[in-house]
Amino acid sequence: MGQNFALERIQEIADHETDTAAANLANLNRELHEQEARLLLLFKYRSEYNERLHRAASTGLDGAAMRNYQDFLQRLEQAILQQHAQVVAARTRADNGRIEWQNSRRKSMTFDTLSRRYKLRALREQGAREQKMQDEFAQRGAQSGPRPLR
Repeated sequence: MGQNFALERIQEIADHETDTAAANLANLNRELHEQEARLLLLFKYRSEYNERLHRAASTGLDGAAMRNYQDFLQRLEQAILQQHAQVVAARTRADNGRIEWQNSRRKSMTFDTLSRRYKLRALREQGAREQKMQDEFAQRGAQSGPRPLR
């Protein structure tokens, strides 16, 4: 019975680790999606600003306005590069979180399998003991012979 308790406690710990890893993975995936959304927003800003530049250039721009557009686009490109690095880092964290969750899940399933095998073996042993006791009881009854009625 002590071994059964130890297996159950280990199973509980493994299940808790799996739940924690799953929650962590959910947070990492949410963070990844947020970072990707920011990057898409920056792409959209860049596209819109390029359209403004082309419209303004078609109507005529002075040198200062052209430099302002170009400076802003350059800063926007830097922001896109930085955000892309954030997306890559978030994706790496999410991938690592997924691996951690898979490992925790595999470990939990292993302990679950061990626990089920242990319980099944214990039930078989108990059934064998009960059968042996019944056989011994039946054998004693047969050896003593029929009892007279009183």
